[in-house]
Amino acid sequence: MKAAILIIMLVIAALVVQQGFKGGQKQHGSRAVEGLNAPDFTLKDDKGNTLTLESIKGKAVLLNFWATWCTACVEEIPSLQRLYAEQKGNPDFQIVTVLFRDSMKNATAFMKDGKYDFPVLQDPDQKSAKTYGLTGVPETFLIDKRGIVAKRILGPVEWDSKMAKDMISKLTGK
Repeated sequence: MKAAILIIMLVIAALVVQQGFKGGQKQHGSRAVEGLNAPDFTLKDDKGNTLTLESIKGKAVLLNFWATWCTACVEEIPSLQRLYAEQKGNPDFQIVTVLFRDSMKNATAFMKDGKYDFPVLQDPDQKSAKTYGLTGVPETFLIDKRGIVAKRILGPVEWDSKMAKDMISKLTGK
């Protein structure tokens, strides 16, 4: 009797594990996963200019999702601006920032007040955030020159720190 119960429990456990793996595969099929191709995106800036990941393939990309209402994002932005200013002329690297659940009007005012000039793109239907499996903001994806997600970073980063610059150097090969 105990053996039969044990076998039934093992079969149920195996089915639960198997179902979990199937669900995990579906869930991650379209999400950004380290070591796999980064999902393409099509985003626009406040002037209507469109940017796709495919259009900047061959460059290492820092893809940062943020919002003006996010305290951690606001704290992170000055270091992102310093990195942007330092890397502006680097043909092998591009910073792409995407608003998350925020308006371009808020972002434009925030950028003007802080004297920030890095590009800000809109994701009005949150399609890119969903595709990347965003869990919150700030959240950053480092994408290598081949279009592979090298690193997914949850939370704020001091982007002009030695550690961050070392990560970027590995991506650009410089």
